[in-house]
Amino acid sequence: MVNRVLRICWHSAVMSVHQTQPWTGEAVRASLVGRWLWVAPVVLCALVAIAIQSLWIPLDADVSWLITVSERMLGGARLYVDIVEVNPPASVWLYLPLVWVAHQIGTRPEAVVAAGFVAGGVVSSLCTAQLASRLDDTPPPALVAFAAAFVTLIFPMAVFAQREHAALLLALPPLTALAVIAEAKPLRPTTATAAGFAAGLVIVIKPHFALAIVPAAIWAAYRRRSLLPFLPAVFAAGAALALYAAAFLLWGQAYLAWLPAISRTYLQYHDSWWNVVVNPLLFPAIVLLLSLVLRPPKIPTLAITSGMAAIGFAVAAIIQAKGYPNHLYPGAALGLFAALVIVGRAPSSRQRRMVAAGLAAASFWQMNYWAILPDPRLAAAIREVAPPHPKMIALTGQLATGHPVTRNIGGSWAGSRASLYFARLAHDRGLNDPIVADAYRKDIHDFAADVARNSPDVVLVDREDKVWLMREPEIARAMQGYAPRSREGEIEVWVRNAHAR
Repeated sequence: MVNRVLRICWHSAVMSVHQTQPWTGEAVRASLVGRWLWVAPVVLCALVAIAIQSLWIPLDADVSWLITVSERMLGGARLYVDIVEVNPPASVWLYLPLVWVAHQIGTRPEAVVAAGFVAGGVVSSLCTAQLASRLDDTPPPALVAFAAAFVTLIFPMAVFAQREHAALLLALPPLTALAVIAEAKPLRPTTATAAGFAAGLVIVIKPHFALAIVPAAIWAAYRRRSLLPFLPAVFAAGAALALYAAAFLLWGQAYLAWLPAISRTYLQYHDSWWNVVVNPLLFPAIVLLLSLVLRPPKIPTLAITSGMAAIGFAVAAIIQAKGYPNHLYPGAALGLFAALVIVGRAPSSRQRRMVAAGLAAASFWQMNYWAILPDPRLAAAIREVAPPHPKMIALTGQLATGHPVTRNIGGSWAGSRASLYFARLAHDRGLNDPIVADAYRKDIHDFAADVARNSPDVVLVDREDKVWLMREPEIARAMQGYAPRSREGEIEVWVRNAHAR
């Protein structure tokens, strides 16, 4: 659906330009040359993204786990009943079609998910460039296309294909459409409808992300002094939200039973205040201030809508209060995009080159922060002592202990949860609250039940969590048939005695 909406937006934008220009043979040839100049940097960024995802950084723990959840659902498991995920169903449904396609064509879901997001980045970038070509005080479309492709395809690094990545792919064209409306440029109703539907999907992914769309829309309405141009987009966004609400009522109501436990554990957890408050704002502030060193006489409208959205995404990250790199990504990406639009519009000068070099240095510093690789030594330690294609589970409160390593070594997940996440948070908070205590007991019981029912070949044991988890009688009984055979860092590899080497 993501790619379909962006294709509609791209087609509509192209048609809107075609209907406002006289198309002589010379104009058509010039347009084709110009269009290739837009496409070339996008294709280059797409090739770099494919190389990064194929040869260097695999999909991260969250995406790997959600692929596993999707596979379970395609096999008949019921979400929030047979397989438990702490996020609302949109987080799973985002990947479900791509995993289904992978199964139909007989390839790894990771490859199809990565390819789908690369395609989404290409379409989003071209759509953004096409819409931006109608704006005043905006860089050449080729530069806008490159800026959009860089922040959507190369900049993500290890947060590639995260839900926040999908939100950014969907958000860029609507934010550009808002700039077109703000400048009172004509926008076809079909284009506005597609942009509004994409904006609605951004909010479906995470409700907090309304902060990235609504303020920019309010500003554009104030500048336009009219709500009429927004009506097709508003109705389309409402339709996207209504469709999701209907799907939730039909297939996602089981999530409501988990809300009390989630609200008393997951939502109560927050990182250090530096990571929660400062980190989301730091990179956008650096790149935007760098671009303003050029003292542009007028800030491009596209930079304003993108900059407002960057702040909105940063505030959403602060509200979530986890400090995870994927939460920081869309605000950082849009801040960089806005800065590149400002710098691209400035006249060529030594100062402009210095600012561009500063943006590049800041960007690569941030990319290095996100270039998180799974430890290959853990995979080697598992292969050394486990049977081929092992069934695996993890005795840990950390999702990243078992994911993506299980899929990366060709194993299968034997648990009904990604980890004992509720138990870990409940243990840290204390068990005085009955709802928290119940969440703790369910996690402990379900781990033991998964081991008894599925007989995993390997249990990855977090040494820190083992100290308190092994005090639970259910856990101790479940682990009686296993023994530690290898260790990598703080993770022990326990193997079922029948498979001991």
